[in-house]
Amino acid sequence: MIDSEVFEFVERCNKHTATGPLLGDLLETVKSLGFEHLILSGVPLGGQKLAPMVELNGWPPGWFERYVEAEHAAVDGVCIYSAKTLKPFLWADVPAKWTETEGSRRVAGEASEFGICSGFAVPMLSVHHWQSVLSFASSQKTCKLSQRQQVQLVTMAVYAGMSIQALTDTDGEADGILSDREKEVLLWAAAGKTSSETSQILGLTERTVKWHATRAREAFGVATTTQAVIEAVRRRLIHP
Repeated sequence: MIDSEVFEFVERCNKHTATGPLLGDLLETVKSLGFEHLILSGVPLGGQKLAPMVELNGWPPGWFERYVEAEHAAVDGVCIYSAKTLKPFLWADVPAKWTETEGSRRVAGEASEFGICSGFAVPMLSVHHWQSVLSFASSQKTCKLSQRQQVQLVTMAVYAGMSIQALTDTDGEADGILSDREKEVLLWAAAGKTSSETSQILGLTERTVKWHATRAREAFGVATTTQAVIEAVRRRLIHP
């Protein structure tokens, strides 16, 4: 791949008005580097579900469904390592402590059935999630990339992530994730107030406060109210 192809993709990013064309463009551009599939998603942590966090799904038909249904994200070494670093990495370079577990080996074996054998991951910060990753996948057993090619992939991944953020911000979807009352409950939780204290402040029953907190957790697919607060702050839905 020559640098001009990367710059041309970056320029096209600003013209895409939907995620589908952006995904197709990125897949077509990275084909010359040996990648047939990719996924851009928030990195699930602490019980979060993967499906609601996916922003570009270019995985093979059937693999995404199996991955989600089996909750592979909890044991997949590549996914786990994506939560621990902001440095781009080859899947083959993930430390053995995360890839040599029984669960991670099982995920790798099943992925190979769908033509996913190697890859390159680009973790990045995100306003929608505590951290995101764009993972490029190849059917080749070994992913061979020069340092320059890795930089090219990182550049395209970052601009694709920025474009997704811009599209989401433009369509206003984030504004409807939480109700005004749910935002209030999370704001007081961020201030360290208990459900009982929040109920007195807002003039609600404690049961109602807990219900709103539960709705907020469900909206983000997280296990705790603290995680919901973090997600709301990252998405700029509340400002403690």
